[in-house]
Amino acid sequence: MRRFFILLVVLFGLLLVSGALGAQETPFKEQLVYSLTSFNGSTFSKSFCPQSEDTIYLIANQNSVVSPTKTIVYYWPITRRYMAGFSTLNEKITGKLEILQNGKVIATQEEQKYILYYPKGYWSEKAIMYLDAEADTYYKKYKEAVDAFNQKLREYYQAMERYREALNNFFEEVRRRREAGEEGPLNIPIPKEPQPPAFVDFYSSDPASGFILNLPPGKYEIRLRRDDGTIFEGSEKKVVVFTSRRKGGVGYEIIPGNRWTKKENCDDPSWIIHAVGKNELYFNPYKQEEYNELYYNKLVDPQEIGRIERFKWVHIDPVEGVSLLFGKGKEILQNVEKAPYFVKQIPGPELGYEIIPYDEELQKKGYKPTFESYKVSLSPNLPKTDYQVSVVAQSSGTPEAKSERTIRLLKKENAPYIYIAAFIPLFVGVVTILGRVSKIER
Repeated sequence: MRRFFILLVVLFGLLLVSGALGAQETPFKEQLVYSLTSFNGSTFSKSFCPQSEDTIYLIANQNSVVSPTKTIVYYWPITRRYMAGFSTLNEKITGKLEILQNGKVIATQEEQKYILYYPKGYWSEKAIMYLDAEADTYYKKYKEAVDAFNQKLREYYQAMERYREALNNFFEEVRRRREAGEEGPLNIPIPKEPQPPAFVDFYSSDPASGFILNLPPGKYEIRLRRDDGTIFEGSEKKVVVFTSRRKGGVGYEIIPGNRWTKKENCDDPSWIIHAVGKNELYFNPYKQEEYNELYYNKLVDPQEIGRIERFKWVHIDPVEGVSLLFGKGKEILQNVEKAPYFVKQIPGPELGYEIIPYDEELQKKGYKPTFESYKVSLSPNLPKTDYQVSVVAQSSGTPEAKSERTIRLLKKENAPYIYIAAFIPLFVGVVTILGRVSKIER
């Protein structure tokens, strides 16, 4: 027992020391980093690669941008990550980017102009990268649309002033004529309220410049050469360019009706969806591809971790023009079409919410749908057994490949066993530790 107590004291001391070190002032350093705009299979991820990371990961045969930048870098112990102070220092480094393979320079690049163009608006996240002249064309298109909207908005504000004035005159005329003793309909035209203009439904980022990398799969190196012929210190990086291992099949994003902010993914056909009691599940099907976990995590954020031996599914594009079938065996219980929904806050101390269908009344009030999805209602009266969901093409009724998933309805009285199973690894760990402590005491 005495040895165990000493061990606890040592561990506590180590925690105090690490806490004291973490409380020390974080050192700030000027550093060359690569700002990254990387294609991630569906859209573009923005991140940066500090000096602590020696490798940049990119998807093959797709445009991605690397921009060497001098900035302030500091280590943040809470997140165990290096952070960049671009708002304090954001100095672009000029030169030419050399691409090497097996120690030989295979290409030398100069910076190119680019934009990210969002056809369905910025919040859709789906973006296309345009370069050079095309970048100018699409950015001009967006600016002209914004200018036209601003003009219509000014006209709308002026119309609203005239409307309010006309409305005041209307009520004044009604009051005057009623006071004069007129009865019955007054036949005074009611002013019509003007409608605000619709905002631009697409978006373009401001033009920027950087080095465009579009390479076949393989391992490369990059470095920045100054105009005087020297290599910029700290600019040398390895580059791993990879592709997906598998394509095809359908993955699902699932929004539980009782906790709509906690989305879940069900990507592998072998996975089972468990449900207890009454449930409303909102399904969004996606085309997907499978990538190496380490490579993909590092692509999205060079400081992220991952396992080289593992693979992960990545949602690429929504599956359009399909219906979702919910059934048992060959029996179809629900044929579901995609529909818009609105999340309504419930007033009160509980700060709850309710998911309701989006309708014309909400549209007239100026609300937009919170999300669109395929709703599957699981009644508590359904027999507790296995069911299936899948998607089929609306035009032909053909099932989408690898879209079937199993939904397993559990009896409510058996639900606690799920939580018990989750604690089994913890119980095994505690038993192992106690066993080792008892050996030390002997």
